[in-house]
Amino acid sequence: MNESSSSTIHFPLSISQIELLNGSNFRKWKSDIELNLGILDYDHVLKEDPPEELTPTASREAKEKFEKWHKHNKMALIMIKKSIPDNVRGGIPDSEYAKEFFNSIAEKFKISDKAEINNLMKSLMRMEFNGKGSVREFIMRGSNVAGKLRGLNMAVEDSFLVYMLLNKLPEEYDNLKSLYKTQKEQWTVNELISLCVEVEDEVKKKGKEISVNLVTKMQHKKRFGNNCNKGSTSKLTVKTDNNKGKSSKPAIVMKCFFCKKSGHFKKDCEGFKAWLTKKGIIKNNNPKQE
Repeated sequence: MNESSSSTIHFPLSISQIELLNGSNFRKWKSDIELNLGILDYDHVLKEDPPEELTPTASREAKEKFEKWHKHNKMALIMIKKSIPDNVRGGIPDSEYAKEFFNSIAEKFKISDKAEINNLMKSLMRMEFNGKGSVREFIMRGSNVAGKLRGLNMAVEDSFLVYMLLNKLPEEYDNLKSLYKTQKEQWTVNELISLCVEVEDEVKKKGKEISVNLVTKMQHKKRFGNNCNKGSTSKLTVKTDNNKGKSSKPAIVMKCFFCKKSGHFKKDCEGFKAWLTKKGIIKNNNPKQE
């Protein structure tokens, strides 16, 4: 396939995918233009100065290079101008060279970086996790905003991001917050995600157990009447001695959500403590508590 047919196939598809430039999307627009020109192999005109004018004795190779550069420059200009509305293009000095025209646009929208930084900072500081969706998505969303700020030359350290996002989590994550405060080592974003997902799974399992207990209680009341266990606001009581009519509360079975074994909770699990030590989250199996 020759160069001309390749342009005919790909060029209209590329230009239709570029979002029109406006006052708030310059960085995305710039990225889309560079990407599409790169796909078409036209992006070199944004980096190179125009070739020198041909002399009567110029070689065939020089003539072909000259013609190719100007053709690519023309196509790049068409793509850039077609993605700019008339009301925006009117304030940009025109040029016959894509590089010069592209740089003029960048200069015009340079001031918008400050507004974008301000909006991103506000977005990051206002983030809250209300339990809807997953905690992983929440942390990744914050990490994405931090990445955009870094792209604008704003230093957002992982240690700050982890501390801020952790403190945006609800009370179900309080134990994790306390654990973080007792450690000298800083967690990475990936470590934060891993630990928060574990807590989230544990909260969901506890929620299911509570739901099962409530359903059982309602079914029991429906069967035996509202006077059953009058005054009780917790778990059901069941008869344990039919002869004496005595009743007692069902035994609470301790179960570890880490090793799945009964007899202890996750916080006391030696396997969980060893896992935390291996991850470098704690230095020993008995971290100080606040």
